[in-house]
Amino acid sequence: MPEDALDLTAPPAEAEPRRPAEWRECEQCGLISQLPRMRPELVADCPRCHHTLWRMRRYPFQLPIACGLAALLFYLYALIAPFLEITAYGRFQLAQLETGPIQLSLQGFELMGALVLAVTVIFPGLKLGIMLVTLMGLDTHLIPARLLKAIFRIYRPIGPWAMIDVYLLGFLVAYTRLTAIAEVHLDTALYSLIGLMISMAAADAALDTEAVWRALDEAEARPEPLGAPGASLIGCHCCGLVNHEDEGARCQRCRTILRLRKKDSIARSWAFMLAAILLYIPANIYPVMNVTQLLETQPFTIMGGIVELAGYGLWPLALLVFLASITIPLMKLLTLAYMLITTQTGSGEHLIGRTIAFRIIDFIGRWSMIDVFMISILVALVRFGQFANIQAQLGAPCFAAVVVLTMFAVECFDPRLMWDAAEEPDKIPEAVTV
Repeated sequence: MPEDALDLTAPPAEAEPRRPAEWRECEQCGLISQLPRMRPELVADCPRCHHTLWRMRRYPFQLPIACGLAALLFYLYALIAPFLEITAYGRFQLAQLETGPIQLSLQGFELMGALVLAVTVIFPGLKLGIMLVTLMGLDTHLIPARLLKAIFRIYRPIGPWAMIDVYLLGFLVAYTRLTAIAEVHLDTALYSLIGLMISMAAADAALDTEAVWRALDEAEARPEPLGAPGASLIGCHCCGLVNHEDEGARCQRCRTILRLRKKDSIARSWAFMLAAILLYIPANIYPVMNVTQLLETQPFTIMGGIVELAGYGLWPLALLVFLASITIPLMKLLTLAYMLITTQTGSGEHLIGRTIAFRIIDFIGRWSMIDVFMISILVALVRFGQFANIQAQLGAPCFAAVVVLTMFAVECFDPRLMWDAAEEPDKIPEAVTV
């Protein structure tokens, strides 16, 4: 670690208003710090909460394009190829990726079907398209940089909603149930989805969003902004640029409206969280599906499904579903309530721990969709009338709503508010590099 990178009391540069590209506002604690001299493979961390400000990649464009093109081929094939086939009682059933959402809609759960379709088909394709259009547009210069900026602004918000990885875990749980009912044949779209998940993960790991924004600035030949006289420093939540502007102005780089803090953060987080709490009760009380086999119908709640997996001796899967469907939503609700209460009471204690807790619940929230995806796969395939049939029940859309509402609640919460009670530093430090 370079010694000069650890000088956390370095004074601001003399031309402070003229070098916004060299500063960063930490989106989790609000500290504005100077970026050190970066080179590939270096990571600049916030000196106060250790959140990553910039991880500079060695190949910020070529590698993501290669992985993205591979992912695009997997994605297109997964849309048209069969996903799973099952045979039971002398009858055959085939499902494609969109079959589950269609069946959910036919059973009267249109919103749940639309949600599954969005996070498994629409958002992954949109995320992949945005990345490839932006990077290839920069490479070919065929698309104006201003238009590429408008497109790339959407990349980060839709990222958590592209859930191919979570969908595959849901398939794993559904597969254990299907093998108890029918003979299961894994078809080619499943392998395409696995390739898509790996390729998209590799593209995400290789993509350097800061390098992309800087390249877009160069392609647009945008002059260095001087800022408004007497204005405050505001970090853009979209592209990361620190602007010398008043609140409500537009970011000099991406034209996003600048806010010192998320608007009505506390109130909106409480609203989404309370709605999730109200739905969490029926989601666990009411059955999420009815399983009919040889004229006998049995309802299953979330906990009932976990007990069944354990009864089959599949303890790892039972533990996975218990963590994703019971523990994670409850932990998110309790942790977020604690952060909201301590923020409103002005507590300055355990700020680092609370910030780490926020990162954890922000990361794990989407994994609670495992049960929702499992149900969509089962209703798509098990349609053999009186011999074997699975139908979604009221608990399923309630649980899906809990997952979505808790994700919204975490997204609305501004963790910088937790640090506002602490004393603000009077100097702009330099970010730590590792």
